[in-house]
Amino acid sequence: MICTFLSTMVVGIFMLQVWLTDRRHAAAGYWCVSMWVGSLCTLLYALRPIGYPMLTVGFSNMLAALGYALMWAGFRVFDRRRAYPLVVVAGPVLWCFAYLFVPAITGDVNNRIILSSVIITTYSLWMGVDIWRGRGGERLPSRTLSAIFFLSHGVIYSLRIPMAIVSPAPLGNGTAHSAWFALFSLELFAHTILAAIAMLVLIKERGEALYRLASRTDALTGIANRGSFLEDTRILLAGRNDGTLMIFDLDRFKAVNDTHGHVAGDVVLKRFAACISASLEEGMLFCRFGGEEFALFAPRYDIAQAEEFAERLRQEVAALHILSEGREIDVSVSIGLADVATFGVDFDRLHSAADGALYAAKEAGRNRVMLAAPAAVLSGFAKRMCKSSAYSTGIAAAG
Repeated sequence: MICTFLSTMVVGIFMLQVWLTDRRHAAAGYWCVSMWVGSLCTLLYALRPIGYPMLTVGFSNMLAALGYALMWAGFRVFDRRRAYPLVVVAGPVLWCFAYLFVPAITGDVNNRIILSSVIITTYSLWMGVDIWRGRGGERLPSRTLSAIFFLSHGVIYSLRIPMAIVSPAPLGNGTAHSAWFALFSLELFAHTILAAIAMLVLIKERGEALYRLASRTDALTGIANRGSFLEDTRILLAGRNDGTLMIFDLDRFKAVNDTHGHVAGDVVLKRFAACISASLEEGMLFCRFGGEEFALFAPRYDIAQAEEFAERLRQEVAALHILSEGREIDVSVSIGLADVATFGVDFDRLHSAADGALYAAKEAGRNRVMLAAPAAVLSGFAKRMCKSSAYSTGIAAAG
């Protein structure tokens, strides 16, 4: 009892620290209260030889049920599910009603063992199932092991029910005494320690996952950044013979910033990213490549399908209504396309081709979709090199 009391108190302090450090870890708040409720419950268990059964038996078992209910609520909140208040209070209320108004529960320690085992087993199994179900969403390394742990604890704890029926534990000094009861108490102590470890590890893994996500996400638009897009696209390109890369560039975006201000420019970027994201199909990758330039890779799309899809996106962007300080901002986008079938799976070559097509779209008057062709790419590259050379010569002459 002393070891259990100390361990739950220490874990409760750690959980409080986690919650105070980052309020996004709301589950830590539930688990903190759960551990402290468990500490008080254990303290009252230890005082049973002194007497006061209403406090050391009735109230302490209610606290045990409440502790598990709060732990269940914490795991629900951790997985961004609703923690139903009625479910949280159901176990404690059931115990209080039975202890106060059912003589068979009040006067028989084994009946009390059966009822408390039913309540705690139910919460434990429910926790295990919820943690297991979360595997389909957020993939945390310790999730499967934690689910198995809570499920196994629920199964083990349920064995107290047949043991209380087949081999009733005698009452002595205010509590049950038997070999099997001692073994289950030891398992409960081990469960307390392992549950605390599982909670802390899951919080740690959630934090690491959030940091990894932040490192792969563009802070302004919330979509993938250039680095994560390059990494994921190169993985998708390996061994493929289809797919199309699309490069987007918002037309006259500098004029938007100059005329309406950078805040309005940020709004345009976010609305554009949201518009394209809403039209993405499964498997597509979309990112902010830099400034007002965005990139989209559509696997399994040949150039004809990609052109049709890009044209639809262009029209959706042109139809956007963006207001800034009462003034409407007109938005349009130029799109360059290059397909794997023509340019191969080397990303740099694919990007150069799509960028050349984008350059051609700008030259042709903007607000249009252009397809890359090998000859056009070479021609565009040559034009850009000539302009760059002429610019450098002009600077040298001026010098």
